[in-house]
Amino acid sequence: MSSSASNISATPAIGGISYLFPASTRSVRQLSQDSQLESSVETLESFGFENVHVGVEESPYQLARDAVAKLIDEQSIDPESVGLLIYGGTPGVMAFSPAGDAAIGAAGFCTTDRFKYPSARLQYELGLTKAWTFAIDQMACTTLLAATRIARSLCLTEGIERAICVSSEFFPMYAGREAIFNCTSDAACAVLIERDGPANRLVSATTVTKGYYWDTDSRRDEVVASYFPTARHVALQTIDNAGWKACEVDWIMPHNVSMRSWEILSGLIRLPNAKLWTDNIARHGHTLAGDNFINYRDALDAGAIEKGQKILLFSYGFGAHWTGVAVEA
Repeated sequence: MSSSASNISATPAIGGISYLFPASTRSVRQLSQDSQLESSVETLESFGFENVHVGVEESPYQLARDAVAKLIDEQSIDPESVGLLIYGGTPGVMAFSPAGDAAIGAAGFCTTDRFKYPSARLQYELGLTKAWTFAIDQMACTTLLAATRIARSLCLTEGIERAICVSSEFFPMYAGREAIFNCTSDAACAVLIERDGPANRLVSATTVTKGYYWDTDSRRDEVVASYFPTARHVALQTIDNAGWKACEVDWIMPHNVSMRSWEILSGLIRLPNAKLWTDNIARHGHTLAGDNFINYRDALDAGAIEKGQKILLFSYGFGAHWTGVAVEA
C-alpha cells in the first residue's frame, strides 16, 4: 500500500486534552455588582450559571503555553514528535499582555509589534522544533473545533503523525462578562491529535458559516432567531456524515451556553438516547472555544464516557459559524 493510501485509511483521534483557568473566580452576583452583566442575576442563574474564571494578571499567551506544557507532560510527548501546532484565540501581540493591560497589547497592532506571533513563540519556548505552526482567527467559539478539523485533515493528507491545537481566549476587556444571555470565562485548552488512534476517533465534522451575521451586535435578534434551526441542521448533518443513526448517539458535549437553550435544541434534534454533559455550566461558565474539549476531558475523567460510545460535539461562534464534530470514544 502506498504511503498516501495508508494515510487516508488512518483514523485521526484525540490523544489528550489539557486545560487551565486564570486564578480569579467571580460569581454571577459579583459580576452583577460590578456592572459586568446585561441580564439580571435571576435570569442567568435560572439558565444554570453560577461562577466564571476571569484573567487579571495572566496573559492569554501564558495560559496557552502552560496548557500545552501540561498536555506534553500528561501525555509524555516528545516535543520533537509534534509535526503541527495550531494556535487560536486572542490574536497577535494582544496575547502577550496581561488581561488587565489588554488595551496596551491592542495598541501594539499599530506598530511593528503586530508581527510578534504567539504561535511562533509557543513553538520556540516549548521546544517543538519540528512543528509547522500557524494560527487561525475569526472563528470565535468554534476556533478549537476548527483547529482540530484542520489538524485531522493534514494528518490524513500529509502524513503528520502528531498535532497540537491550542486556544486561549480572554473575553474583551470592555465587553463585560455576558454574551447573549451567557456568562463568559477566560481559559486555555490544548488538544493532542494523533494521525491514527484506537479511541476518541474524529469521525466527521460539519461547519456552516452565515456571513450575513458578521455584525453580531446590530443583528442580535436575528442571530437568536437563526441559531436554533441552523444548529439543528449542523448537528444532524454531522451525525449523518458519521454514518450514525440518531438513536445511536450516546452523548452531547456542548458549548456551555444556557441550560434553557440546550433544552430547546435537544428537543429539536431529537437524539432519544443521548445524554447532555452539563456539569460545567455552573462551575465554569462559557469558556468560549474551550467548552467542548474541557467537557470531554472532564466526562472522561468522571468515567461517564465508555469506549465505543458515539459523541456529538457542537458549538456556535460569532461570525457566524455553527460547527459539529462526531467522535467515537
